[in-house]
Amino acid sequence: MMHKYTVLLLLSVLSLMGQAQSLSFQELLNKKKFTEVIALADSLTPADSADYVTMSAIGQAYEGVLEYNEAYRCYQHCLQMDTTNVDALSSVARVAMNLGKASVAQDCFRKVLESDSTDFYANYQLARLYSQIGDYENAVLQFNVLRDQDTTKVNPVIYRNIADCYMKMNAIPAATICYFQAYNVNRENAGLASALVNCLYRMGGPNIQDGLSICDTALFYNPGNHALRRNKAMGFYMNKQYAQADTLYGELFAEGDTSFLTLKYGGASRYLAGRAMDAIDLLEWAYGKDTTDVETNLLLGAALGKTYDRKRAFLLFDQAEKLMQPNEALVNMLLTSRSETLFKDGRQREAEGLLYKAWLANKDRLDLLFRIEREYSNWGPEYKSAEDLARALFAKVTFLREYFLTGKKLQGFQRYRSILQYLYEDAFFTNKTELVMIAPDNKKSKISAEDLKSIIDRLPDISQLPEVERKYYQQMEEVFKKRKENGVGSTKLEPLDENSDAFKAGMKAAQKYLDSQKKEQEKESE
Repeated sequence: MMHKYTVLLLLSVLSLMGQAQSLSFQELLNKKKFTEVIALADSLTPADSADYVTMSAIGQAYEGVLEYNEAYRCYQHCLQMDTTNVDALSSVARVAMNLGKASVAQDCFRKVLESDSTDFYANYQLARLYSQIGDYENAVLQFNVLRDQDTTKVNPVIYRNIADCYMKMNAIPAATICYFQAYNVNRENAGLASALVNCLYRMGGPNIQDGLSICDTALFYNPGNHALRRNKAMGFYMNKQYAQADTLYGELFAEGDTSFLTLKYGGASRYLAGRAMDAIDLLEWAYGKDTTDVETNLLLGAALGKTYDRKRAFLLFDQAEKLMQPNEALVNMLLTSRSETLFKDGRQREAEGLLYKAWLANKDRLDLLFRIEREYSNWGPEYKSAEDLARALFAKVTFLREYFLTGKKLQGFQRYRSILQYLYEDAFFTNKTELVMIAPDNKKSKISAEDLKSIIDRLPDISQLPEVERKYYQQMEEVFKKRKENGVGSTKLEPLDENSDAFKAGMKAAQKYLDSQKKEQEKESE
């Protein structure tokens, strides 16, 4: 009996010691003495890790000194002790955001909201998380949940966040409305005023004058604010009030503002205000900061040409002309993106026309022809109309003829034999000496059966393939032969059995070549 009381007394003492330890940690946390908490943590026993409050306090200390990995371990440990604890879920989510563990943070915040959909912190942090990962639409929806919790007042922070998301989505009118809502209840906030003014300027027209009025109001609360003064100067410049813009930019420059935009538009304002000579120093300085800016090149050239250095002016004009040429990589990205979107939208003819036009302008771009050719099957019996076959024939023949001119190896080009042989045999048995071809620009041309045969003869034979791939092609050809035989005298061919081994084998062989050819073409176009 005595032994029993001793055990109970010992457990009570240990519990009190744990409470005292937790209390000591909390006191240190309240005083922001994070390093002292971490130092004490090193002396704890394994048994102390069973105390939720202690482990949470240590996690807070690590978080306080930005050691997020250690804080994450502590909070995870707390969560394992109580998987429904809202504080533990929020702590894990908060630190997970700092560690870039977006999915973990989302999962934790959603669990918090499952128990309480009105939880302000969880809603706000989840909205911020969506914004951080670029999911601006969901971020707006989540911020709207907070906005709608109390419609009797406007929370400028919430509206500012919604506006920022709309800006990222390039929804300028919506962003402007939200910025105005936030600014209207917090007119002393220079950052809000500047963001609102920038939106108004981007919409142009009478909105520029509205932006200037807001600048004046905001400067009443924040006199001397450089960002707002730059905004006001830009408003004058956009309103073609060059003398007023020149005065403001001159004041900013005199106060030490040598940012590129101040130098550039300060110089531009002087030039357009009729002070070409005075503009040169500012434009020279701006040019030194960015020699690739087209406007700076043009303005500096114009100022020099009006004054004393026409020779250098012409050099600057030439440089500006080169800079105005489209970036080749961006042009190619635009072409590729537009054509792929057209293909996915079911507008194959438009996509092919776009790519073909680009190839006609640059016939070194075999990748463009290859992309067109890829849209057409190498299995003749699959085609439903003579027009489709004529377009396929043009795509295959044109690509092959251009490829032959490069002198490169024809490894894997056996894949073209099937469709070309199919067309050649059809011409032979129907006594045709020429076959019609239709280009992506809808122009018709013809190829003689003899020329088609000469192209086929240049292609590698299937016998040159590795044994496994040769078997695949042979199986595929057997399927085509049977389908052709079954189709004689009938208007409709039996459909291919896409689950058959032969069909799958043929697809595998064709896809293997397609992937290798695509990689080669992409490498050449880089």
